[in-house]
Amino acid sequence: MRRLLRIMVAWLCLLLAFGPLAFGAVQEWAIFTLEAGAAVAVMLWAVHQMLSRQLVIRGNVLLTPVLLFAALVCAQLLSGHTAYWYVTWKKALLWAAYGMIFFVATQCLHRRSNVKIFALFFTVFGFLVALFAVVQQFTWNGKLYWLVPNRYGGWVYGPYVNHAHYAGLMEMLVPIPLVLAMMNSWQSSLRALFAFIALLMASTIFLSRSLGGILAFAAQIVVLLSIAAGRKQARSQFRLLLILGVILAAWLVSFSPGGITQTLYRLHDPLSKSAEGNRLAIARDSLKMIAARPVLGWGLGTFPVVYPAFRSFYTNFFVNEAHNDYLQITVETGLLGFGLLCGFVVLLYRESLAGMERWRNDIRSAIALAATIGITGILVHSLSDFNLQIPANAALFFALAALATGSSWHSPAFPG
Repeated sequence: MRRLLRIMVAWLCLLLAFGPLAFGAVQEWAIFTLEAGAAVAVMLWAVHQMLSRQLVIRGNVLLTPVLLFAALVCAQLLSGHTAYWYVTWKKALLWAAYGMIFFVATQCLHRRSNVKIFALFFTVFGFLVALFAVVQQFTWNGKLYWLVPNRYGGWVYGPYVNHAHYAGLMEMLVPIPLVLAMMNSWQSSLRALFAFIALLMASTIFLSRSLGGILAFAAQIVVLLSIAAGRKQARSQFRLLLILGVILAAWLVSFSPGGITQTLYRLHDPLSKSAEGNRLAIARDSLKMIAARPVLGWGLGTFPVVYPAFRSFYTNFFVNEAHNDYLQITVETGLLGFGLLCGFVVLLYRESLAGMERWRNDIRSAIALAATIGITGILVHSLSDFNLQIPANAALFFALAALATGSSWHSPAFPG
């Protein structure tokens, strides 16, 4: 039984790693692979239950808003309360895959050994992706992986067409090696290795020149410092973060890649460029869309279908996202959907912050902290971008949500 559980963990890790490597899993073949892989993960869990001859479902407080959101989307489909039924149906299948990933992560990532495997896997994965991104940046030939033409004209960084979405990936992954480096239970050499990996991964957020990513990373550090400050014996953790900050600054200055200075300079007036101005216009238009259908919204996934009728400015580009995940979820699922999102976030922080008292010595509590910090970055970044509309990043977000809600590890399971 334990071997099959390890296979489930390995499958989940490989599935979550597939998305970023497949350009964020935004193409149809990659979306299908992600959905099929999530279904296979559930089947592996079902086989594990059958072989153990006992149905045991581990509880998680976030299952309530997740199931209510699923019911809301089902209501849109069954009542026809969607601007484009087929688009909502396709998006519902993708969100069902996210739900399956969340469920399987809740069921298999409760043992310390499995949590440790997950943490070490994504530490190595994050390091390799960051290393690849740096090498590709300085040997750039205009193609992803030096082979795939960039047909979308995006700002490529790493395996992503959009540099902001690469930054979103790193925001979720950097806290894992960073928190591991701050734990007391590792040898000094391993802690130094984790710190180096975190440093390289964090540097690529700046190298990607994503302003939203830089601000989100700054918010993550503030939250991490506030949590560390609330515990005894925090001096060594403060010293480590200070040293890493100095090394990071020296690293970026020595590299002196073009664009970082200009990106940081924009902080004094972040709305100075037309692209950010357009985002404000999109936000205003989105509020009009919400006012037109405030309760159930226009239908999950229908923002790009409906938006042209509300657009208030001229552009040659196709506006396919609201560049604000909170506004987009409200446009598509109404105030009911937004309320469920708020409930999800409130429950997540309530449970995660209550379950990380022993994070310096316990791997489960430490990764709960890392997952919470990673989710914080995405939630901040979502104010100005659409990372949660990228399947690879959204799937990892829900897996981290399962890890962050540490109370589920201590809650009794529900036997069937």
